[in-house]
Amino acid sequence: MGMSDFGSRSRVIRDAVVVALLLVGRLPAASSCVGAVVVIANRTPTAISIELAVDDGGFQTLSLGGGDSRPVFAWSAVRARLQTGGKSHEVLLAPDCAYYVGRASGDGRLALEKIGLGETGPLAWKPPSRPIIELPEAGVINVKVLVDDDEIRPRPLWERTIRERVDRASAALEAHCGLRLRIAAIDSWDSDDRESNFERSLAEFEREVLPSPAMVAIGFSSQYAIAKGRVHLGGTRGPLHSHILIKERSQNVLEPERLELLVHELGHFLGATHSVERTSVMRPVIGQGLQRAAGAEVQFDPPNTLLISLMAEEIRQRHIRDVGGLSAETRRRMREIYEAVDPTIAHDPASGRYAQLMAGAAAKPLLEDARKVLQQITRVAKLQQQLNLEAGRVSRSGADEPKLVAGDELLELYVRQAAIAARQVRRDNAEKALLLALGVAMDDAGVLPRVPLGAKVLPYLESEQERAERIAACGRVTLRGRPDLARQFFVAAHLVVLTGSETARSTDALATILDSHGASGLGFAELAANRAGLVFAHAVLSGRMSLDDVARRFTVAAVLPPLETLQKELNAEEFTSRFGGAGDARLTDLLNRLEGRLTALPAYRGAAASR
Repeated sequence: MGMSDFGSRSRVIRDAVVVALLLVGRLPAASSCVGAVVVIANRTPTAISIELAVDDGGFQTLSLGGGDSRPVFAWSAVRARLQTGGKSHEVLLAPDCAYYVGRASGDGRLALEKIGLGETGPLAWKPPSRPIIELPEAGVINVKVLVDDDEIRPRPLWERTIRERVDRASAALEAHCGLRLRIAAIDSWDSDDRESNFERSLAEFEREVLPSPAMVAIGFSSQYAIAKGRVHLGGTRGPLHSHILIKERSQNVLEPERLELLVHELGHFLGATHSVERTSVMRPVIGQGLQRAAGAEVQFDPPNTLLISLMAEEIRQRHIRDVGGLSAETRRRMREIYEAVDPTIAHDPASGRYAQLMAGAAAKPLLEDARKVLQQITRVAKLQQQLNLEAGRVSRSGADEPKLVAGDELLELYVRQAAIAARQVRRDNAEKALLLALGVAMDDAGVLPRVPLGAKVLPYLESEQERAERIAACGRVTLRGRPDLARQFFVAAHLVVLTGSETARSTDALATILDSHGASGLGFAELAANRAGLVFAHAVLSGRMSLDDVARRFTVAAVLPPLETLQKELNAEEFTSRFGGAGDARLTDLLNRLEGRLTALPAYRGAAASR
């Protein structure tokens, strides 16, 4: 943040994060045990009061100073009571939303209005449940404070000043999100006097100072010469990053601005973005003497009050330490708010970056979990390879011949073992991780690298060496006796997660997959396997076929009936001549009918799969 904010934050968004945006938000978010928050803001210049009832409690008065925003935390409901036309009426407020109180045009009476913040549909309260019992320290953020060796004031003086500033910052955060700060350690550090680049100074601070025993280390650097104009005064790399660095010396910056600067960066730490509101502590440029007026308070604008309160709930109730730990619901809601704020503040990239970060935060653990499932497939393949070799030796010796596992049975083994492995990863990711891993495992022709996202995601799932080891170990895996159909089936299922349902169904995706078939071109068997893979993916993702079902009862026969039966029932014996290319309407009709036929299979109605 500076007199402008810290610039690039280059490590906030990495290629994997940007690539993974399309992995997120295509499927319903898993539920979480985090409570909800409603923000009430006073848009009038004078103090007002509003009556609110939280959960099953009675109405109480919330007082708000002019321009204030305050969170109200609840589990099952927040109701507001308003006086209109001499009558009292109640309004149920939506969870994870912000409202403002203003003067109605005409009669000047107070009115309560919702602030639109990107919600994609009505937000509903969860059924009443017992709140989580929060530990006494759940609402405390431990900070480690460090002052560099260029500080000229004696330690008793600077330490008293910094402690008082942190206390005032803590009060501002507690008012706006319910969290408070506690100094767990305070010390000095030796900064490089030759360094004049702020971003490199932050990197140096990160290298040399561990945040332990705190959650975040806050450095105050006095090595920079006093500068005029719009300069970086402080920065961090994004929400819940472990380090914040602040310049302690700058032209015309007094203690009130230093307090704002500290709260601003702590706001970023808790997920706040930049605001166009000139009285908000999250405005991009600190200064203008706003905090020097008698009785002035540090204020967050309503969207940022909501953002930091959503983050605070996760810290208090789920004890998260990084953005990747956020629940799917909170990540999605914060992303919606960032995307709603982004167009309001021109030429400022903060909100856009944070929206991408929230999307990518969900993708990183998903890719990690898919990698774990894929590694288990490789381990099972290597073990089965050894068992098959042993079976071959026994057979040659004339002893009773043990059973070799190959073809369709080998595929069934891998799928079942992958489902068992998927049950051990993060619950929110399990089904998607299974489908991603199986798509990679069965892609023996390199189809996925031809998909725009595929080539960028694959390196995060396995290295070239790991791929070579897997292919060498997996053996001949088939679906209805054909290796190419196994590929068509599971690559299609993979693409449902990677690119979304509609894209996976598109003729472009179909053409990419079927191009791997070479000169043989389009055929009914390949189309049937493709559509069967899509149906399988949707059944797994929707829960119609649970991971337990897959682990216990997956068979080839259950997910792809004999091709001759399907072809006869769909009256497609003369497929090649009757159905044209990927964009032909007749082919689209055939695919729709084929998908409907496959969706009706007993395996997807909870019936046991059997041969």
